[in-house]
Amino acid sequence: MSLCGAVAAAEPDEPATEPAAAEAEPKPATPKPEPSAEAKGGSEPADERFGHAMQLGLRAGITGGYRVIFRYDRSPFCRTRDFTKADKDQQKFCGGGAPAALDLALSFGLLDFLEPYAWARFGFTGEAGTNTKALTAFGVGARIYTMSDSKLKIFVDPGIGMEVEGGVGNAAWKFSDGSSPDYKSDFLFHLGVGPQYDFARAFGIYANAGLTTGVLRYIHTELEISGGVQVRVP
Repeated sequence: MSLCGAVAAAEPDEPATEPAAAEAEPKPATPKPEPSAEAKGGSEPADERFGHAMQLGLRAGITGGYRVIFRYDRSPFCRTRDFTKADKDQQKFCGGGAPAALDLALSFGLLDFLEPYAWARFGFTGEAGTNTKALTAFGVGARIYTMSDSKLKIFVDPGIGMEVEGGVGNAAWKFSDGSSPDYKSDFLFHLGVGPQYDFARAFGIYANAGLTTGVLRYIHTELEISGGVQVRVP
């Protein structure tokens, strides 16, 4: 054997060509995220919003409290007349519990935070101290809400009204000259504040603390607490 042949026999064979790499498995497509409500140009779902714009509402509640009265000279008496004293010396300042009353109001939400209303208040019984029939009053007002889009919100409740019930006519409340006191229709100012909790846009409950003041029949103020329910459509 020649030297060249021996060298050729000693050289190793060239390695076999490696097989082609297996084709990579396709990756699963990444799902596209749903566009947010803001990206769609929309807003929070209606059943998660608790503002009351464009809703008609009806509320009913019970009101009670403590009333103080300061009489003018010719105002109706606020206690049974003391026949040993002249008319001008009758008790001028009185205080006591105010009879409970039913509050009703029909409202409409102009905006989520602004809800004007018309209201009425009807007493369950007359007031013995002033010898008057059961309270009857009517008026208008508005509830102004903070956090108006949440379930729990706080409102401020200013209003005005007229109190129109008359006297019972008991002779013990007449003046010494035999004339009867003038139970004038009284102009009322109301201001209240309180929380409201909405279980849904169509139904909620509320509480309210405040005062209602009249100035014509006599100067009188009721420090009141009330609570009730409110329903709305649509």
